[in-house]
Amino acid sequence: MRIFYGFLFLLLGLVSHGQITVKGIVLDAQRNTPISNASVFLNTTSVGTVTNEQGNFSLAIPNGKYELVVSSIGYETNAQSISSTASSFITIKLKLKTELMETVIIEPYEKDGWKKWGSFFIESFIGTSSLANNCQIKNIQVIRFRNSRQRNELSAYANEPLIIENKALGYTIRYQLEMFKYDFNTKYLTYAGYPFFQPMKGSIGKQRRWENSRKEAYFGSIMHFMRAVYRNKIIDEGFEIHPLQKIPNAEKARVRAIYANNTQRKRAEGDKIEITISKDSSEYYNKVMQQSDYMDVVINTPLTGDSIAYAIDSTTAGMDFKNYLLITYKKKFVPKEYLQQVPKAGGAMTSQITLINNKPIEIQANGSYFNPIDLLGLGYWTWSEKISTLLPFNYMPPKE
Repeated sequence: MRIFYGFLFLLLGLVSHGQITVKGIVLDAQRNTPISNASVFLNTTSVGTVTNEQGNFSLAIPNGKYELVVSSIGYETNAQSISSTASSFITIKLKLKTELMETVIIEPYEKDGWKKWGSFFIESFIGTSSLANNCQIKNIQVIRFRNSRQRNELSAYANEPLIIENKALGYTIRYQLEMFKYDFNTKYLTYAGYPFFQPMKGSIGKQRRWENSRKEAYFGSIMHFMRAVYRNKIIDEGFEIHPLQKIPNAEKARVRAIYANNTQRKRAEGDKIEITISKDSSEYYNKVMQQSDYMDVVINTPLTGDSIAYAIDSTTAGMDFKNYLLITYKKKFVPKEYLQQVPKAGGAMTSQITLINNKPIEIQANGSYFNPIDLLGLGYWTWSEKISTLLPFNYMPPKE
């Protein structure tokens, strides 16, 4: 891809900008009238506010770069990059959703969609970890489903933010769901949205339990990993990275081809010939078919942080690599809930990532990265990185 220079990371932690207060106004794009009670917040943080009756707002922007999100029911969500060096006043115009959907042919929503797909949505979106048991969507009635038989794809929509109570981590989350798609062919799940965190109030005992749970969710997470990459402290933080390639499973392809050829011959003869497979051959066929279409080839030599990352500017790091990365967090073992679904995955937390569009990922100091849809995760993170374990980017673990 390119040559990386690890020493530039030393500069990233030394450059900072003062916090500023950004003021602005939110307007209806067509009528140019103010929109009151619109949500204005920094994506995946607890920093936010709402507009007043005149559509005005004021928001303090911490150090670094963020995504400023503005949403209001009936309008298309507006998101734009903003930093602590932004101009002091901005004007944001929201478009009505109906204007954007006029030329789009909409498939009908699934009748009794929640009854059919609710459990699948909860498991895919909220998760199945122990934290998920105390994480609940309070307004499931706003969620609608479309099942496209042509694309063999399930989609979920919400006409207003999801209100999620995460009593395990002590947050109420307003989640502006922008996309939820599950491809039944590839088994890939993709969802995206804009969460705003509001810390819950509770007794000292509750606050202590929430802090312990947040710390447990943080260490070994993607946020933890991205912060380690940004600071070039992958090894110090307990991660180990190996290059990984996926090569076609030649034996599975061979066995599948033999079976397909025999089936084709039988059909060509009009079932006049009978092709038998011995018991041993049948058992071998079933065993091979249970294998993956690709075999993982891992390079034993671990990678260093500066071999996959580099400095883009004084506040942004880039991550770029070929094929896949095998990432192991050596300080924690996988929980029992994960082993119930993946029995052979015992040991340390192990995940895989790949850049599906061959584009580098841009990483900020708080662990946020862009564009998240360019990064495909497999393994442990596919299971663990759900809404029930999600933390705001302004979260910092307590110092030991």
